[in-house]
Amino acid sequence: MTASTYVTIRTFDKAQLKQAIIFSGISPKVMRRVFGAWILFALIVGVIVSLAPDLSKTFIFTTFGALIAFTIAMFAQSRIAEGWPSIVFLENEICVIRDPQKREFICVLPDAVKQVEPSFIKPNKKAVAVVLDSEKLSQHDVVLLNKAVWPRDDRLLGLAHFIPREEACERIRETLPS
Repeated sequence: MTASTYVTIRTFDKAQLKQAIIFSGISPKVMRRVFGAWILFALIVGVIVSLAPDLSKTFIFTTFGALIAFTIAMFAQSRIAEGWPSIVFLENEICVIRDPQKREFICVLPDAVKQVEPSFIKPNKKAVAVVLDSEKLSQHDVVLLNKAVWPRDDRLLGLAHFIPREEACERIRETLPS
């Protein structure tokens, strides 16, 4: 094992994540669509409730209050701008989410990547495995890898959201230097 550090834990801000190439996860475009669909749903329910005969004012105001509260809660998540990425390429590193609320990722340099392959996380979660060259990893790198959501000594596992695992693997391979 070498003393070189190929693995880091990094926290990105919203502006940085906007610049990232998202391989897997929920993109900002999808988040905007979900939020737009929610707004449309809330408006339709609001119109139906307000036009329905013989409903009490209490029921109507409770329904409007619940719709407004859920809308505010969704908007307060503030994920419309950057989505919920799972695997990204940012600042010349492949990064897999560690803590979505903090926007914290475990990142590896492309030089340490041996291969990228479809995988499963037991019992049935589809994932992408970024397999690392264990000969290049230092003891510190292995310690950081074991702080991942799904710890492994020689790979990073990230969920494949809304995209086939094979397609995510191919997109990651295309980004890696030859």
